[in-house]
Amino acid sequence: MCLFLPSWIDMPTMVVGSVIFLVMSKSMVSLLANAIHKAASTVHLRYLLWRQQKDDGTIVGIVSAVYIHPVKSMRAVALEKSHLDVKGLVDDRRFMVVYEVPMPVHKTKWDTGDIRYRFLTQRQCPSLATITAKITNTTLTLEAPAADAATFCKQSADRIEISLDVPSQSSVSQIPTQFLAGIWDDTILVQDMGDHAAAFLQAVVNADTQSTMNGCRVRLVRHSINDRAADPVFTPQYAKTWWGASPLLSLTDGYPILVASEASLQDVNDKLKQAGKDTIPMSRFRPNIVVKGDDNNLNAFEEDRWKVIAIGTVLFAIVKACPRCKQSCTDQITGRVTEEPVGIMKSFRALGDHASDNVFFAQNAIPLVGLGKMESIQVGDPVRVLKRGDPIYK
Repeated sequence: MCLFLPSWIDMPTMVVGSVIFLVMSKSMVSLLANAIHKAASTVHLRYLLWRQQKDDGTIVGIVSAVYIHPVKSMRAVALEKSHLDVKGLVDDRRFMVVYEVPMPVHKTKWDTGDIRYRFLTQRQCPSLATITAKITNTTLTLEAPAADAATFCKQSADRIEISLDVPSQSSVSQIPTQFLAGIWDDTILVQDMGDHAAAFLQAVVNADTQSTMNGCRVRLVRHSINDRAADPVFTPQYAKTWWGASPLLSLTDGYPILVASEASLQDVNDKLKQAGKDTIPMSRFRPNIVVKGDDNNLNAFEEDRWKVIAIGTVLFAIVKACPRCKQSCTDQITGRVTEEPVGIMKSFRALGDHASDNVFFAQNAIPLVGLGKMESIQVGDPVRVLKRGDPIYK
């Protein structure tokens, strides 16, 4: 068969047109594939919702504890009940301590886009564990041992405290004292909480004999209104928005929620006792939600294989196991650092591709639905497993 073309169409034009057609075709195929994938994920999520509403799934236990950490790396606050918003448990890790980064030698002044501060944790300053942070309505209260903050405030009591006004989130963008800070690989806009808070924390940091940050200037900041998203690599599609964006974070390390199991802690403590060492409380691992097995229905580290769970009426996607660092070796009451539990866990929880580097305890999680309705969880809520799968140790 002969194909007759108009005389004004030459060979180069045909070649270019064919290339454009192929590129467009590949692009359309890619878009179509993504659309199908997202549609399938939406169907999957609706199926999970249907199962949850049917009270389906395996009941493995109940919620035995709920914790928030209003200031990152400070002491946990136990709650009977907690609401959820788009960033996890309300008031969890919405503030953090930052330290000033030394100016590079090639600079004489900071540029607007420079990261002038980075986040400070118990890894560098273990005494942060001795500070209690509580938030009530529009007030954040910090309380620390008087000995640690003696240079800040002469007082006879064992502990001293300061109270700070917390502006509404809608007014944060209008507050002039804002700057960029680094948290892991993210750069975020933060709001400074003032010199009074900075002086209080500076006294605690300077008194910490275990700190690697002595001499560094520190400040208390609050996450501003700009968005920070969870790592998309391990986030399941059904935990993302319908346009494919990852869920939002506050100042947590990587994901909004951390779920732990009492059975797994018991296994760690059994091995510590066998080695003649002291047992540890759950606070070492700083979880948000603790699950207690129902009539021996929960084995140690069974949560490694959970993929979707329902707590009360709220669904959670279990993303991956949480790698533990030396912060788990810090006593959350005294701030004293030891070698455990990471030392003993290297014998049985060093898993994954980098087994020599990481040990794992607890599971990172993302709340899936109902956040617009201010869903809540509470101690005593049943925990049901709706989906299981292969564990992820990364």
